[in-house]
Amino acid sequence: MPKPKIRKLAAIVSVDVVGYSRLMQIDEEGTLARLGVCFDGIVSRRVAAHDGRVVKTMGDGLLIEFPTAVDAVACSLEVQKVIAEREADIADDLKITLRTGVNIGDIVVIGDDIFGDGVNQASRLQEIAKPGELCISGSVFDQVKDKIEHAFVDLGHRKLKNIVQPVRAYRSTLTAAGEETKPIGWPFLTAAKREPVTAGGCLCGAIRYQVWSLPVAVGFCHCRHCQLALGSPLNAWAIFEKPNVTFEGEEPGLYASSKLSERAFCRNCGTSIYTDIKDIGYYSIRVGTLDNPADFPPELHYGVESQIPWVDIHDDLPRIRTEEDPRMSSRWVAVGEPSSGPTPPFSEDRVANRLEGKKIDPAKDSE
Repeated sequence: MPKPKIRKLAAIVSVDVVGYSRLMQIDEEGTLARLGVCFDGIVSRRVAAHDGRVVKTMGDGLLIEFPTAVDAVACSLEVQKVIAEREADIADDLKITLRTGVNIGDIVVIGDDIFGDGVNQASRLQEIAKPGELCISGSVFDQVKDKIEHAFVDLGHRKLKNIVQPVRAYRSTLTAAGEETKPIGWPFLTAAKREPVTAGGCLCGAIRYQVWSLPVAVGFCHCRHCQLALGSPLNAWAIFEKPNVTFEGEEPGLYASSKLSERAFCRNCGTSIYTDIKDIGYYSIRVGTLDNPADFPPELHYGVESQIPWVDIHDDLPRIRTEEDPRMSSRWVAVGEPSSGPTPPFSEDRVANRLEGKKIDPAKDSE
């Protein structure tokens, strides 16, 4: 007879032993004995005290469920501290150190096991936690921020492996030694400081930037200006609000490619960094300059009226012509351009303008 299936809301804790394989290679017997004490003694007793349940032990880790986020976080912090204290006199290469992820979400209970997105996110949060750290989701943070006296650091939205939408994450201020580095004057759980969502820079490293928010949109641009500026069939871009982007290093070179936009590039290596859409408050950053471009998948194709025929990308993303975008088409018209935007001059005209010392007229039609 199949086991009954129960669906419920729960707080899930995923625990991993850092460097488990290495510990087993160095001292298999000693590692198993100390893990037995940690799991069967320290963890099990505290889980029970917080009304939780150890769902399963997986050699190098544990999966635990609790009725509330407060119980899950309080228990996890206790376990981290107690184990760190117990291992304090052990040689560094033999210490048992945990990293933990906590999430709250809908789960499916089948027999004694649990499944679902809530479980998966807890596991992925554990993977981004550093040794000795506790990493919790934004939904957990909202539940415990006024109830537990502990400081957490806001990691912003993080793209987790095999999780479609970025997840807001916070990490504990515990060190691997179980000590809390709480910010002075912040006695309760809160965001001690922000960390960037992503960062990037040019090829030579002269220009670096950090981004402190999720993008407004991500996509491909097929317009002729982007093709020429990048020497590429298309431009992959991510649009971020200007106040959420900070730069360091050398000042980029700027080129006014149209009446509405300036393109920034590194004067040293030539990397194209972003387009500044004037008076609109956004940087259109080149996805290829991000340190983690794989975390920013495209959502649309723009300027497809100029798409090169042999650029045949097989996806189901929306295709938008420039004149179909009311916001941009109206701005082009307002500066005397067609609703489809300006077309760069023919190459002969661009060369002639350069030789004559003239600025290229981006409004000149190529037809």
